[in-house]
Amino acid sequence: MSTDDKFQESLAIGIAGEDSVFEYLIKNFGLVEDTRSQVHGDGYGPRMVGTEGKVIQPDFCVYNKPGSPKGRFAVDVKVKSSLYPFKGKRCFTVDKKLEDYRRIVQIKQLDYLMIIFVYEGKMYFYRDADCIGNKFMSNEYGHGNVYYFEFDETKIKY
Repeated sequence: MSTDDKFQESLAIGIAGEDSVFEYLIKNFGLVEDTRSQVHGDGYGPRMVGTEGKVIQPDFCVYNKPGSPKGRFAVDVKVKSSLYPFKGKRCFTVDKKLEDYRRIVQIKQLDYLMIIFVYEGKMYFYRDADCIGNKFMSNEYGHGNVYYFEFDETKIKY
């Protein structure tokens, strides 16, 4: 299988995971903004741009009524096929885009950032505050901080 074929297969798996999370969100929360549908160029996802630069958008923003205990939050979906070791623990990872997602929370005045990991057919719900640490990585996929979230079966919501 060529590198392009592998990329297309991974992309399709990721989109299917994002779609299943989108269905879950619209059934359980007030209003859901699908930022994935924003117009953007080939090779990169939706972003905010302006005189302050560029900020990559997470997949969704969720808006509940003011005062709702569910809050208003950004969501990014990560479909995972494996866990990675970090400080003796098995973890999910998020790349350096986490830094932009956190900026979006501030810019849109949301309450928090949620990362939903889809792993082995289940959805694991984490807040960005659940991150147990990061490490700078540089390899063929890119370079920058990688953030680690300890695998925890109590985080399964669906």
